Order: sequence, then structure tokens, then C-alpha cells
Amino acid sequence: MLYQVKYDPKIAKNVVKAFKEIHARNVCHRDVRCENILVRPDHSVVVIDFELSEMDADPVSLQAEMKEVKHLLASLKSRVNVV
Repeated sequence: MLYQVKYDPKIAKNVVKAFKEIHARNVCHRDVRCENILVRPDHSVVVIDFELSEMDADPVSLQAEMKEVKHLLASLKSRVNVV
């Protein structure tokens, strides 16, 4: 089931936190998009679809992906998105 979710700073913070946890394990998701981020009613998030992920990713890839995550969140800030 898909829900429409307005941008919420708490959700954005949880998305960044989730990717930091993923990156702490040297995993690069490699498919950052709204469809792969599920938001629970309590505003916690679950990142899904690790089919394209890279294990033992290098720090440069992880930094680039975090920039991509922040760019995605910034682009959603002023509009409604579906996750």
C-alpha cells in the first residue's frame, strides 16, 4: 500500500540516519529513490531493494551516495511525494 507523505524534517532525518547506518557497513545502495524508502506511521523508515547494492564500497562511492540522498530530500522539500 502506498501513502502520500508530505515532506517532514523528522522523516528526512530518519532517511539520512538509515543511509548512514547502511554506509557504516560499507554498503552502497546504488538505487536511491522514493520508491525504495518506506515510511512507517511513526516516521521511522525502511530502505528496501538492495538488488543493485555494492558490498565493501569505497568511501568515495558512499560520500557520493549520501550527496544523492540529500539531493533527493531537498527536491522533495517543497512538494508532496509518494513513498
